[in-house]
Amino acid sequence: MKILSLHCDYIKFKPVKKALKEPEELSEEQKKLKEVKECLVILTAVEKGDSLALVSKLIENIKDIASQIKAKTIVLYPYAHLSSQLALPEIAIKILKQAELELKKDKNFSVIRAPFGYYKEFELKCKGHPLAELSREIKEEGIKTLERLEKIEEKELTANERENLLDKMTKIHMSSERTKEGLKSNVEIGRDLDLYLVSEIVGSGLPLLTPKGSIIRREIERFIVDEETKRGYQFTYTPIMAKSDLYKISGHWQHYKELMFKLEIGNETFALRPMTCPFQFIIYKSKPRSYKELPIKYAEISPQFRNEKTGELMGLTRLRQFTLTDAHVICKPEQLEKEFENVLNLVKYVMKTFGIKDIWYRFSKYDKKNKEKYINNPKAWESSQDMMKKILNKLKLKYVEAENEAAFYGPKLDIQYKNIFGKEDTLITIQVDFALPERFDLTYIDEDNRTKRPIVIHRSSAGCIERTIAYILEKTQGNLPCWLSPIQVRILSFTSRNKKSAEKTAEKLKEAGIRTDVDLRDDTINSKVRDAELQHISYIIVIGDKEEKSKTIAIRKRGSKKVKNIKLEKFITQVKKEIEKRK
Repeated sequence: MKILSLHCDYIKFKPVKKALKEPEELSEEQKKLKEVKECLVILTAVEKGDSLALVSKLIENIKDIASQIKAKTIVLYPYAHLSSQLALPEIAIKILKQAELELKKDKNFSVIRAPFGYYKEFELKCKGHPLAELSREIKEEGIKTLERLEKIEEKELTANERENLLDKMTKIHMSSERTKEGLKSNVEIGRDLDLYLVSEIVGSGLPLLTPKGSIIRREIERFIVDEETKRGYQFTYTPIMAKSDLYKISGHWQHYKELMFKLEIGNETFALRPMTCPFQFIIYKSKPRSYKELPIKYAEISPQFRNEKTGELMGLTRLRQFTLTDAHVICKPEQLEKEFENVLNLVKYVMKTFGIKDIWYRFSKYDKKNKEKYINNPKAWESSQDMMKKILNKLKLKYVEAENEAAFYGPKLDIQYKNIFGKEDTLITIQVDFALPERFDLTYIDEDNRTKRPIVIHRSSAGCIERTIAYILEKTQGNLPCWLSPIQVRILSFTSRNKKSAEKTAEKLKEAGIRTDVDLRDDTINSKVRDAELQHISYIIVIGDKEEKSKTIAIRKRGSKKVKNIKLEKFITQVKKEIEKRK
């Protein structure tokens, strides 16, 4: 931590505009021009590695200077320009607030803290004596334990503040325009079908899947894990964060840092992972590899994090935390063509299962002028792009080319789509990587006992699960295929006399593995049917006196007005077959 103390006749300051995305909130009074006379101004820069343990030393230094110049008024002034190694804003503000709190405990001082996270205009007049300007560097000595922010003694919320926060929890704002044709976005569908919600108090880009929405995600995950396991993929579980050292090796720190969430823990810098590949490469490197083992296919249902701008966040389409059906195929160069084809076949099968049709392929290449975005190896770029183009042409794939759209480490094949509003986005991607095998020094021993370098295919079979759910919701307008429907069957009792029979029927369906609920309300059957239709439930069953007597059920399939009476056992067989085939 660095401080510059100024003994001033006066200081005037006023916040002008935000310097951070999320600065501290200011009252109307704090937004006004503030003038403080006869004061000791402490310009302060909190640095990387600083912790709350430094607060006592900061207070000690401030009191020492104040006693020498007989100052009774202290202004704590955040001043980032004193250092180029600044701590994360959330750590800096915690330390400054704690320092303010500790200083205010001493009744000999009047303490003012200037706003944090704002560009401020200021004017001061410094006194002209030997102690009027002093600079000091405050360091931790002998402190090796991690200082946890949760240990900070925060001021308890006022009753009004608590009430406001609790009120925000109950107010869910999920609305979106419809298209000219009246099509709903995934936001409106998600709200109406109770699939997910976005809460202001949790944060933008961080959706909460409800039990119904969780069923859709779980079904997709099960399908992907089962299908990829059949195709030789091995699943891993790896951490959601790592030290910056790992990302420096991969190149994410140099080319992707602005989109990463960073954490200062003690004297180390960590980050939430934006990708899974570095972790799986460490698993590969954990022991020597033979050519006989290749290809090795590591897969993971991987939570990932990207610091997207608030204005770009939208429903389930663009998020700050999302789940990628991620995998990395590590293979010999001569296996690349066949493995790329295998990956493409898997992706096509997944898209067919999900009913994804209106897409196109984009061959995304690098831009040699953009040296900040891409690893600087023009020869390798040209070679890998030529190689990928030959594979795409051999597979007779129709595609468009796009410069400056590659990953920072290699070219890729993007599967593009447009949402209901006509906005283009990427659904699934397949990438050929020449750079990271070299950066991680991935090797294998070939037939002649020589060390060789493998090549890597980065791929996602179903893309980001949340975005894929958004696509399916918008394309079906909530009419999900039966295997994905949170409620596959709803049973309606015709009268109160039929409630027991409806409940018994529901139990048999549940025992057969069919997601079922019952509507036993004392309401008209038309009203119950209408409610079930609004929830887009796949099948509606009505149990009345007639059905009880004939030991049948009256079923109606979503979208049809036709009612059919059949035996329950036959219906169970038909629905289970439909679910198993994922129709």
